[in-house]
Amino acid sequence: MGEMQKKSILIVDDSASIRKEVKMILEKEGYSVREAGSEFGMFNSIAQYGELVDVILMDLTLNAECGLDLIAKIKGASRYKDIPVVMLTQHSNKESVEMAMLVGVQGYIVKPIEPRILIEKIKRVLDARG
Repeated sequence: MGEMQKKSILIVDDSASIRKEVKMILEKEGYSVREAGSEFGMFNSIAQYGELVDVILMDLTLNAECGLDLIAKIKGASRYKDIPVVMLTQHSNKESVEMAMLVGVQGYIVKPIEPRILIEKIKRVLDARG
């Protein structure tokens, strides 16, 4: 990525092993990666050191929270509403995908994680953002 600032991605998943796997894939591609396992951690990490992340990669189901509810909170906050959100989940049923699109996600990736698909989706979202 040379002189350009690394694009930062926040992984929000209650599974530490999933976060670790995704982080390794993304860092290998040159991205800066932040992690969160809960809503509290997510909001602390979105604007870490005053720097907003470029993409949020989020599971649909977190311990006590529903990912769709968290996306609604992100999209409802003027400071965060323009950050693209990509779902990373095991839910592949049509209803889950439609609900995610309705709340404003920019992508939907079904687990298990296929590194090539993950990287392509992230690049597409970043390219669309400009």
